[in-house]
This record gives sequence, C-alpha cells and structure tokens, in this order.
Amino acid sequence: MTMYPLAEEGVLVNGSGFMTHGLPFITRAMLEGQVPGWSADFDAWAADALARGGRTRRVPDEGAPGTPYAHPTVDHYIPLFITLGVAAHPDRPVRTTVEGCTIGFSKRSFQTAV
Repeated sequence: MTMYPLAEEGVLVNGSGFMTHGLPFITRAMLEGQVPGWSADFDAWAADALARGGRTRRVPDEGAPGTPYAHPTVDHYIPLFITLGVAAHPDRPVRTTVEGCTIGFSKRSFQTAV
C-alpha cells in the first residue's frame, strides 16, 4: 500500500467554502462592496501561510488577524485541512485558483498538487 492511494486512483478531493465566513458580522457597507479589515487581513494571512507550504500550516487561532470575525466557528475552515491532509504532496505550496471578495468575505480558493 502506498502513502497516497487516493492520488494513485485519480481521486479529486475538493474542500469548499469561502476563506472568511463571518456571517454574524455582515454590515450594510459590506453589502455595498466594502471589504472589512478583518476579512482582508485574515485572507492575506492564510494566503501567505499556505503559499509557504510544508507542515508549518497553522490553524487560525495561532495569531491570525481577524479570526474571531473571519471564523467565529471552525466549520468553514476545517475543509481546508482535510483537503491538505489527503494531498499527495503535502510539503508543496498551494496556489490560489480563485481570488476576490463577495459581500466582504474572501472567496479565495486553493489547489494543491496530487
């Protein structure tokens, strides 16, 4: 048995969700296109952490800016770790495939090598 059987079988693992998900904190300004600092700051932190690759990827409660607003609960952040955990090359950096914001939330999405 190999270390990455899903990759050998050609299985695509998709973890979905916006990079930030602070629904309780939506404001009128966000509905009008403003991106709050907590969303932009968390998005930049996550992009930087993931671009570095390796096993140094961190969970948001380890000093990530805006965490209480960007992820008041972990349910929308956990799919990222599941996806990274089954990646065939977990030490490689991931690349951004979707950028931008909607209603003030980062919709950044990543892809990692299989």
